[in-house]
Amino acid sequence: MTANKVLSVLTLFSMERRTMKVEEISTELGIPVSSVYRHVRVLKQNGYLNEDHFGNYKLGYKFLELANIVRADIDITSISKPFMDELTTEFRETTILNVISGLNAVCLTTSVIDDAAIKVSSAEGKILPLFGGASAKALLAYQDGKILDRIFDNDMVKKITRWTITDKEELIKDLHEVRKKGYSVSMGELDEGVKAYGFPIKNSSGEVIASLTIAGPEFRMKYRDEEEIVKAFKDAVIKIEAYL
Repeated sequence: MTANKVLSVLTLFSMERRTMKVEEISTELGIPVSSVYRHVRVLKQNGYLNEDHFGNYKLGYKFLELANIVRADIDITSISKPFMDELTTEFRETTILNVISGLNAVCLTTSVIDDAAIKVSSAEGKILPLFGGASAKALLAYQDGKILDRIFDNDMVKKITRWTITDKEELIKDLHEVRKKGYSVSMGELDEGVKAYGFPIKNSSGEVIASLTIAGPEFRMKYRDEEEIVKAFKDAVIKIEAYL
């Protein structure tokens, strides 16, 4: 049984054909009924298909769960972007929105001022490490400790710059400090000479699902009032969370 064959069953469903019997699936895919039974059993066990009393199969509620994850990413981008643009205009530095994807972070969107833009690792759609940088640490600090264990167990931690933290105990202490303060600070961990502040964003259940970050060159950021940045970004996070 291959993943492609199992997934091919799901592709048969549509708005026009929301239920199917095993025999129909067999005919459509050109595979034996016995094989179809094996495929639908796996899909049913994992919540991807439901079966009624008449032997009709339809898509399962697992898809609602997955759709909500995708919808959350889409919604949080559209919700956050106006606030990001305001912050970028106010501080004239790059503002970044990241989420977790597996053992990595993914940049959903950024807001930049052209004449003040800097070269940073974050770009829309880019996959970033979870162990380094203010954006990622504002996410990782609030995740189950098993995530950090898996990152180290999979040998994903490596020196990106001379400031990247690669010692597990040191990183644990750093993440504890993030939780204590409610935001993260990094200096050159992903990009040399870049200082950043990352702020966690929580959904209505209190789970951290994204991070809002300001990043700029150290020679400008060192003159910034940290309290002013923290207040402005925490205020923006509160406004974003009100929509989630």
